[in-house]
Amino acid sequence: MINIMIKSGLLHRKSGWVKAIVFLFISVILLAFSNFAYCAEFVYGDVNGSGSVDSVDYALVKGYILGMITEFPGPDGKKAGDVNADGEINSIDFALMKSYLLGLIKKFPAEDIPAVTPTPTAPPKKGNVTYTLVKVSNPTADQIDAYNRIQSAMDKAIEFYNNYTSITKTLTVYYEPSVSTADGNINGTIRFGSNRSYMNHITAMHEIAHTVGVGTSGKWSSLIVNGVYTGPNATAAIRAITGDSNAVIKGDSTHFWPYGLNYTSEVKSDQDLINHCIIVDAMKKDGI
Repeated sequence: MINIMIKSGLLHRKSGWVKAIVFLFISVILLAFSNFAYCAEFVYGDVNGSGSVDSVDYALVKGYILGMITEFPGPDGKKAGDVNADGEINSIDFALMKSYLLGLIKKFPAEDIPAVTPTPTAPPKKGNVTYTLVKVSNPTADQIDAYNRIQSAMDKAIEFYNNYTSITKTLTVYYEPSVSTADGNINGTIRFGSNRSYMNHITAMHEIAHTVGVGTSGKWSSLIVNGVYTGPNATAAIRAITGDSNAVIKGDSTHFWPYGLNYTSEVKSDQDLINHCIIVDAMKKDGI
């Protein structure tokens, strides 16, 4: 009788173990299937394939643009990152994702474009802006100080342009004490005067914009109509940045605003400098 009870108990325990193992196996299968189905859902901006757009995706896109990563975790990461569907992932996509996360826009431009057969996208373009600072062979103390300040300003300005635009330009930079502030020419020259307050990266970025066509290209005047810049790419960029579908860029014969960096006081954070780059890059696409 005791043996029968022991055997019955063992059978009961064995049956419980079997049920537990079967339950665990089924749970694993269901979890794997649900994860597969979940990841299969495509969402613009969701570069890590998590099913939603969040700060992790924003950071990944930034890393991709900066060249820190070349692939995204999600299976359709590159397609998801191209939120304006222009065939590349760049600073405009970065600005759109920021606007989306801040609630300034409810959906991405790519979501309004009819689905087409996907094609491979090229890696994001990085700028190739370089410069040479012309120095005299036997500089004075004033010139040495100016050269150091100008080099520091240009290095930081170039870093922004090369990280947030696809612009290529070769620049030649001079220290010319007779220049009242600083100036930039479409031929690629930038001159800094003796006033040290203009030897900063904000002024340098403003002058770089002049060298690539802002206020200096033959097409600039035709793009400014009644004080409003009319190029479609830069107009789309300012609307993405601000989240305002009616936003416009104002301009005159030589400058634009906002984000024209016409005064150093305009800049409150690096994002203002990034927005400047986004707009100038878009203006180049408008043909300046």
